[in-house]
Amino acid sequence: MVRLSAASLPLLGLLLLPLQTAQAADQWWRDPERGCGKIEDFKRTFRIADLPGCDGELLRSAPEGEVAMHDAKKLLREAEKVLDGGQSDGVESKLNQAIDLMNKAPRDARVDWARQHFKTAVEVLQARMAMLSKLPKLRQAYKALTDLNAQSKPDGKAVQAAGEACVAAFKEAESSGGNLQLQYELVPGSKMKPLREYLTECEQAKGSSAAATPAPAATDTTAKPAATDTKDVKSEKPAAAPAGTDGGVPRDKWVKKLKGDRKKVFEAHPDAFPFFDGDPGPKGAGKAAEWKYGSEVIKFKGNKQIPKE
Repeated sequence: MVRLSAASLPLLGLLLLPLQTAQAADQWWRDPERGCGKIEDFKRTFRIADLPGCDGELLRSAPEGEVAMHDAKKLLREAEKVLDGGQSDGVESKLNQAIDLMNKAPRDARVDWARQHFKTAVEVLQARMAMLSKLPKLRQAYKALTDLNAQSKPDGKAVQAAGEACVAAFKEAESSGGNLQLQYELVPGSKMKPLREYLTECEQAKGSSAAATPAPAATDTTAKPAATDTKDVKSEKPAAAPAGTDGGVPRDKWVKKLKGDRKKVFEAHPDAFPFFDGDPGPKGAGKAAEWKYGSEVIKFKGNKQIPKE
C-alpha cells in the first residue's frame, strides 16, 4: 500500500489543480445559460444555437479564442434569424464578418478544433440563403398535397396529380443547386426535417394514390402499352437527378463506398453532398476529378486530394 507523506501533499495538489481547472473550464464552455453549444447537438440539428462556443455573457477572464468564437457565433445566429424570417438582407455581410473573426482568432487547441465546425455552419447558412427563393414553391406544392390528403375522401387522381407536381417542384429545386439535406418546417407547427424527407413523402403519395386507383378492364392488347408506360416512368428517374447529387443514396452508404481523402472530405461536410461531373451517387463521386461545395473546389487524383496551389 502506497502512503503519502505530508510533504507530498502540496505536490499532489499542484498535480490535481490543472485537471480541476480543465474540468471547470469544460463546464463553463458547455453552460447553456451562457448560450454555449454542444458539437453532438450541432451535428444533429445544424442550428447555430448548438454550435460550439458561447454567444451569451462570457466570464471576464475568458481567453481571446473564446471571445472570438463568441463574437463569430453571435453574428451567425443573427444571420440565421434573418433567414428564418424569409429574408437575406445583411446575411452575407454577417457571414463574412464571422469568417474574418475566426480567421484572426488566436491559435489554440479548442479554437483550432472549432474552426471546421464554424466553417460548416457558414456553409449551411450559405446553402439556406441559396434555397430562400425556392422555398415558396416547395411550400405551396407540399401544402396542396397535404390539404388533399387531409380530406375525408380524397380524390385519387387529384392526389396523384398533386404528388407529381410536388415531386417535380423538389426535383427542380435540386437541379438548380438546392440542397435537400437542409432542414425546414414547410408546414407551420410541424417538425423540422430535411427537405429530402418531404420529397420522399411526395413520391410515396404519388405511388400509393396511383396504385389505389383501380385500373379499367382491358384486353391483352391494351395491357401492353400500360407496361411500357411504367417502364418509361422508371427510365425518367435518373434523368431527373442532376449530375453530382446524392443520387438518392443515404450518407452512410456514401461513407462505405468512398476511400482515402474523398471519404475524409465527405465526412468534413456533414450538411451537404458534393456537386461534380458524372453519374450521381457515390460511384460517380469516387471517379470525379473535381468536387464542389458551393464556391469551394476540391480536386482529386484517384482517392488522393490534390493540394491547393
